[in-house]
Amino acid sequence: MPPDNRPQPAPVVSADDQPAEPELLDAVYTQTDTFDRLVTSLYGCVENNQGFDPFLRCLREELTLASCSLAVIQKEPELKGLYGWALGYPPGVVPLMLKTGLVFKDEAIARALALGPNAVFSYADGDPEHDVLADMSAFSRTWLRAAGIVDSATIAFTNKFQHQIVLVLNRHKSHAVFSRDEMALLARLKKHTEIALDLYERLHRSEQVFRDLKSSIAVLKQPVAVFSPVSLLISASPAFEQIGQRYEVFRVNHDTRQIEFQDPAFAQEFYTQLMLFITGKTSALDETDTLYLHTNALPLRFSITPVHSRENDNNTTLVEIFDPNDVRTPTTTEIRKVITATEAEARVCLALVKGADAAQAARELDLAVSTVRTNIKSLLQKNNFNRQVDLITHLLRICS
Repeated sequence: MPPDNRPQPAPVVSADDQPAEPELLDAVYTQTDTFDRLVTSLYGCVENNQGFDPFLRCLREELTLASCSLAVIQKEPELKGLYGWALGYPPGVVPLMLKTGLVFKDEAIARALALGPNAVFSYADGDPEHDVLADMSAFSRTWLRAAGIVDSATIAFTNKFQHQIVLVLNRHKSHAVFSRDEMALLARLKKHTEIALDLYERLHRSEQVFRDLKSSIAVLKQPVAVFSPVSLLISASPAFEQIGQRYEVFRVNHDTRQIEFQDPAFAQEFYTQLMLFITGKTSALDETDTLYLHTNALPLRFSITPVHSRENDNNTTLVEIFDPNDVRTPTTTEIRKVITATEAEARVCLALVKGADAAQAARELDLAVSTVRTNIKSLLQKNNFNRQVDLITHLLRICS
């Protein structure tokens, strides 16, 4: 057999000053190898278009985890989740929790935020008899019991933007609680995680990286905007900003590099969906690429599309707005070319396109309101639309 070329550690000496047993030396090697693999995986994620998903996969394998997550949280001026990655949870749950605020009900996250930067802890603290459900909030107790979690370990730190970074590791009851050696390994890993996140944010916040994309967007006549892999606005076309000003429904904040919506519910829905696209968790979405923002006229249609750049290996997200109020009105002939409709249904559809409701369309066409509603129901069923607004927006886009 070839000789073992690994560097030999200094002998581990026991209390009676005798060399340690071979099993202890093997444990030293095992922990060192685990740490090396984790660090290698961690730094490999800095320029990876999957973000830190590969690192979480490595963590789960090396430390026999049921699930794990890495979340970036803003504490000031308001507490909110920014972005993150998760493994072992239902698709899209963690990004959704970040954007809705549910994440702050999680006991590990709440404790990390309370302890502040440089927190390293586990619930069991090395005690195999510890009951993880004791002293838990009802929210955390419910999901821990359902997932069969026996222990959770957490490391946390603050980045240069004063965001709190929290890494949570959950272990199933089929395995032991986190040992003190494992917690010591996580404490060593914390500084590397801090460096890797800093490098990742420097890359994906960089104006220089996206300079070509920004200059291209700036000259477009279409209302489009592009977001970086950390959900910051890279660029928005003048037409995009003008729509927000025209309807007074949003504004582009170039200082914070975010879109500020007047409607808080839509803002939450928009940024949740944006994060699900950035993290690739689109299977968690009901309507995977479309949102509607209500205005004092027909609603604006927001279309979200992931974009991958081969040159710099970054995942960006394109947001396009379609304004149904800024297109010419189609004819009944054009309507019947793009959807399945009788002539009578097409006339009802045309009235709706012009902004009429069912009662107004009935008066305009000299029909009973019940007849108009029957026609609308028939149009939706025959053309596979669930909502009237989806049908009208589709028509305006196709016929414009």
